[in-house]
Amino acid sequence: MALLGEGTKLRGVPIIEVREGSVTDADVDVLVNASNTMLRLGSGVSNAIRMACGPGYQAFLDGELARHGGGLEPGAVVMTHAGTHPRARCVAHVAVMDYREDAGGPAPDRARIERGTIALWEQIEQVDLPLVSVGMVALGAGTGNLGVRGPTTIACETLKAHVASRSSKLARVVFHGYSMVEYLNVLDVVALAFRLDLGAVDPSVRAYIEQLRKSGV
Repeated sequence: MALLGEGTKLRGVPIIEVREGSVTDADVDVLVNASNTMLRLGSGVSNAIRMACGPGYQAFLDGELARHGGGLEPGAVVMTHAGTHPRARCVAHVAVMDYREDAGGPAPDRARIERGTIALWEQIEQVDLPLVSVGMVALGAGTGNLGVRGPTTIACETLKAHVASRSSKLARVVFHGYSMVEYLNVLDVVALAFRLDLGAVDPSVRAYIEQLRKSGV
């Protein structure tokens, strides 16, 4: 299921899509990985990235971590190639969880997600393509226990601010919700943020979202 934005409803905003399922199934240039300060491919999105990018991908990331001097700062972003993924050119690894030995606590807060998404959009501008499509996930939604709505709201806010501040090469951003419930909540947040018309989606989906909005979620 998908919702496509025209990209002209808010000036300068890329085409916006919302899809159900794994970000690794997207036909995009850059996959976003909800990663950690040690670039470990663990569960959730990171596990999907590991499976999609090939058996040697973790070893490659270990080398990237060493090249960066060890553990990353929380909210940092490392852009790498996408291994053996059949479509994506790059993976943007956002350090959401803090797994450094001296970390006060691994879980992220809103400030870390905001730092990470601001850095993410900046890093994507450096990709060596004239126009870039991105598969986006809700950072910190699973292991970080933030759910999808808060991180998606932050991603929308920072994306709008980013493209309003420059001539951006971001041409298309595909937001993902892995399960049906996650998809519907991401869809609601993104549709509100980008003033997208829900007329093209299934009536049952519209009814669910209308109920979400009435309940004040």
